[in-house]
Amino acid sequence: CGSGQSRAAPAARAIRQEMKQPHVTLPRATILPYILCVTRLPSRRHASNIAMNSVASSIDSAAYRAAKKQAVLAKFPDQLPVKEFLTRAGLLGCGVYVPGTPREPSAPVILDVRSPCEYKKGHIPRALNMPLFTDEERAIIGTLYKQEGHDSAVERGCAMLDASWQSMLDSIPPSVADGDEVLVYCKRGGMRSSGTAWLLSQAPVRVRVLDSGYQAFRHWAREEAFQRLERRLVVLGGRTGSGKTDVLLQLRRACGAQVLDLEGDANHRGSTFGALGLPPQPTNEMYENRLALQWATFAPDRPVFVEDEGAHVGRCGVPAGLWERMRADQAEVLRLEVSRATRLARLVAEYGGHGTDQLSACVAAMSKKLGQDRAGHMAALLQQKPPALAEVADLLLTYYYDSMYEYQASKRPGQVELFECDTADPLAVAQRVLDHVALRQTTRGVASASS
Repeated sequence: CGSGQSRAAPAARAIRQEMKQPHVTLPRATILPYILCVTRLPSRRHASNIAMNSVASSIDSAAYRAAKKQAVLAKFPDQLPVKEFLTRAGLLGCGVYVPGTPREPSAPVILDVRSPCEYKKGHIPRALNMPLFTDEERAIIGTLYKQEGHDSAVERGCAMLDASWQSMLDSIPPSVADGDEVLVYCKRGGMRSSGTAWLLSQAPVRVRVLDSGYQAFRHWAREEAFQRLERRLVVLGGRTGSGKTDVLLQLRRACGAQVLDLEGDANHRGSTFGALGLPPQPTNEMYENRLALQWATFAPDRPVFVEDEGAHVGRCGVPAGLWERMRADQAEVLRLEVSRATRLARLVAEYGGHGTDQLSACVAAMSKKLGQDRAGHMAALLQQKPPALAEVADLLLTYYYDSMYEYQASKRPGQVELFECDTADPLAVAQRVLDHVALRQTTRGVASASS
């Protein structure tokens, strides 16, 4: 039950009574743990699927009864705090976390037992969704709870769980083998995760639960990662078309530097044209989760490079703690100075491959900022055969992007340093940036030692 032995005896008595009277109504304090461990026996229809899964095949009727007793008597004992949970999952302490990379075969499987819509909104990276309730079932239970009260909702949930335990067991990843570790969490570390853990612990696997659930991870991601973990941040700025993203990617891939790719993780380039050719953006919650894990796994004795972005990248908001660091008075800002010709060539190469209809739609979306006449003129240029891409790019820089940049640069706090780039090769620029930052660090160290 999760609150010690005080409720264990009433729970046990309720179970004994239920065995004699099948339709007894259990007290509110005891019915939830009871629900989570009462289930139907495997049907013949699922026999072949269970045989393929060693974990599911280990949970027979005797194992169900054992799980029932344990779930009623106590909360699942093996609870892990957030950092230890993430470390065991291979998300901390195993080098820099890279979004999109698969789980290492040696790392435990992470099971998120919340509903699919909760999982879709945001989850611990690399976690698999093994929901106890579908979205529809969760909505039904929630409606019953509001309209008829707790007991009616619990009764319906009991019936749903009786019918769904088997399919849940069937969804356990086949890679989970005897002796493996399995990590489980729900929203608050309550009965969904604890009940599931008791059930899975009847198989020959080691089960551990995230203490306080996903909400504890979210607190860590939002309030601790960027607020308490110190890193040396180097902000890379520059006008539109300067190639900041290309330089950052070369810093990461070719130079082995620590890079937080705000645009890449958001699937957006941060402008009106930013979504062209990219997959849908993640939810803001998932965006924060991925950035927080990366920040936490960066080495504290090496610089972290990030692009000088606004507070939002498309629909994704830069985490508040990171944004404060980027805009701090002591923030290190390297502003790339790139020729206009190089910038225009890069913009045409990057966006010119998209259809003129898509480009025209983006220009139309900027008509209030550009003016109707100027936006109409650009749309006409895009309809030419071939489209006048370079002229449109030049007009966009002249009448919007460069003027906006100059205004924002005049308001930008931080220790800003201009960095002249005489080449369009992003790798060459990345190597020069890395050397410059290392030299500046050495110079500061010498100055600090002499003082």
